[in-house]
Amino acid sequence: MKRFAAYIKNLFTPPKKQPPAMTKKEFLLSVLESMGRRPQIDEDGDVCFAYQLKKFWCIVGNEEDRHITVLLPQFWEVEENEEALNMAICNRMTRQLRFGKVYVEHTLKHVSAACNFYYSDEESLRENIEHSLNILREIRTAYFATKRELAS
Repeated sequence: MKRFAAYIKNLFTPPKKQPPAMTKKEFLLSVLESMGRRPQIDEDGDVCFAYQLKKFWCIVGNEEDRHITVLLPQFWEVEENEEALNMAICNRMTRQLRFGKVYVEHTLKHVSAACNFYYSDEESLRENIEHSLNILREIRTAYFATKRELAS
């Protein structure tokens, strides 16, 4: 319990290893590079990187909070006349998931997944990125299993 209380306290104290001159995006890029990823900034200003032959995006949001969203966009293309099935799969999975969301994009053509987290310092950011990548990999696997179950 003390460890959890310390974790919560760290969420609301300034990061220990993040230099004040470094923006949140620069800090994220630095951590991703130290993890062996080769992050880039896309045309929208979002951070993207490849991992296990998939492209992930990190949405950093505003500078004041320590919240980041890791996205696995368009991991499945919705076939014609399967929009309702894919929406049912996404709704079911999102209800069951605690740490991620699965959704059909507004075009109804692709399925994407997202994982949100808060970090307190460099170590926390690194661990949460790794954890998010594992969650998104599991979400993708569970999506296909749920699709097989609901389609039969």
